[in-house]
Amino acid sequence: MKWVWRWIFLGVLIGVISGFGAILFNFLLQRGTQFFTKDLLTLFLPEKLQEFSLWGFPLSRWMILWVPALGGLFSGLLIFRFAPEAGGAGVNAMIEDFHRGKGVVRKRVPVIKMIASAITIGSGGSAGKQGPIAQICSGLASFLSSLLKMDDRDRRIMLLAGAAGGIGAIFKAPLGAALFATEVLYRRTEFEFEGIIPSILSSIVAYTVFTLYYGWETILHIPRLSPILAPSELLIYGVFGIFCAAIGFLYIHFFYGIRDRFFNRLPFSKLFKPALGGFMLGILAFFLPQVLGVGYDSIQSAIDGNLTLWMMLVLVFAKIFATSFTISSGGSGGIFAPSLFIGSMLGGFYGRVCSTLFPELLLNPSGFVLVGMGGFFAGVAKVPIASLIMVAEMTGGYSLIVPMMIVSIISYLLLGETSLYEKQVSTRIDSPAHVGDFSVDLLDHISVKEALPPDRKVEAVPEGMQFEEILQLIVHSNQNNFPVVDQNGRLKGILSLTDIRRVMFERELHKLVIAKDIAVEEVLTVRLEDNLNTALKKMTEAEIRELPVVSKEDPQKIISMLSRKDIIRTYHDQIERIKKGRLGQS
Repeated sequence: MKWVWRWIFLGVLIGVISGFGAILFNFLLQRGTQFFTKDLLTLFLPEKLQEFSLWGFPLSRWMILWVPALGGLFSGLLIFRFAPEAGGAGVNAMIEDFHRGKGVVRKRVPVIKMIASAITIGSGGSAGKQGPIAQICSGLASFLSSLLKMDDRDRRIMLLAGAAGGIGAIFKAPLGAALFATEVLYRRTEFEFEGIIPSILSSIVAYTVFTLYYGWETILHIPRLSPILAPSELLIYGVFGIFCAAIGFLYIHFFYGIRDRFFNRLPFSKLFKPALGGFMLGILAFFLPQVLGVGYDSIQSAIDGNLTLWMMLVLVFAKIFATSFTISSGGSGGIFAPSLFIGSMLGGFYGRVCSTLFPELLLNPSGFVLVGMGGFFAGVAKVPIASLIMVAEMTGGYSLIVPMMIVSIISYLLLGETSLYEKQVSTRIDSPAHVGDFSVDLLDHISVKEALPPDRKVEAVPEGMQFEEILQLIVHSNQNNFPVVDQNGRLKGILSLTDIRRVMFERELHKLVIAKDIAVEEVLTVRLEDNLNTALKKMTEAEIRELPVVSKEDPQKIISMLSRKDIIRTYHDQIERIKKGRLGQS
């Protein structure tokens, strides 16, 4: 009972702090937008000159070319001088803090994130509020936990409650935010269930504080939509789920591809890369100003049917480019609102096409706009439950829960483990936060030898093997890690798929590199006599899925490879034996 009252108190306290944090952040966003879109314009262009035409465009339009770059310059200098972890999408940082940072957030991060995001979004950056507010309020909750001298477990729960409170307040979606904070940590269908109740309490209180100041009106307004769907309509929504997954796949790969293959390779300081991203965004926005900022006005236009068919299709891809330019370059902002934008435009386009092809079904394109928002984000963010609840709360569109469920699940399943949030882990067992939680007592009594399949063959890589030969080997192998051995078969290092990918795109190095050049020399190993808990801890701490098994007498002699799947399979087999034993006794 003491535990219950303790978390009620903490949940309410975090909610109050998060609610005021959301109010302050929203205020700074409004001031930032006012400065960059109006005050700056008036400063450089007197009112009489603003509509003066140059090459067919008013002078005020030409400001778009450099204002996002200016915002990127300011935010880049602020972030990379004082708090580099405040760059990019804030939810990724929150996830990282939970899994690997023990819930600890530096005190300066919420302040830097708040100011940098207000500058980025206010200057037209294609980003949203969710990431920043999640990192801001989780940081405030982490600071509170330090003041109260909480242990690592409780600090992590408070971190989630802070994120839920901030998101629930600023999006006026208390239930969806609580589910999001506890669901977004994992790529598979898992929740951080210990944090659900504190997150719900915090989110409700923060929502109440925020709406008392800003009002109770939903963020988007929708027409009255019929909740009754014919089987043929459900089929059409099912096909739409496939389209959401396909565009989601392109979005994620372009988003990280332009970061890794373009921005990260530029030969100048990170401080100035957000400015370059802002300039690239400005060029795009000069022709398509709808891609600037959060984009709620354009989403509302799509709901109201005020956008043309082809404009919605163009905006799907334009927003992917705009968001990648803004955030992948190091700018500070969230990817929730841009994802809603992309999903809404895709839904509006698809709904309009289907209503033309099947006029007898009386399809409402506005419904597809809403379903696209929820279904698209569910797939790319791996949050199939939270996404549909959040969109329903933001719009009042509860009548579309059924089609949104269909699209969300299809999109989620087809995308597999491809996610916008690269810091997510697959399941609780993969999280460093839960090292030791996975039936430690049971795993302590099972040896590595018992978990190894007797017929397993280890594919080792000679240290002199050419890179092209290594590529051929991994194509036909089920292994993720490859021991590198000398001519006597003794262990000299290990190669992972990650190590191989680093060289894969540098084609000029393929004929020069051999296995020894890219192998990691410090190899974590286990022996046949070690228990599975020891092996699992080594895998989790090093974030790997396989370990070489070596001889007790000769630590460089490879016997086999132990995988995480072997541990899980052995664990389940042992549980089944225990269950059967208990049934036999009864």
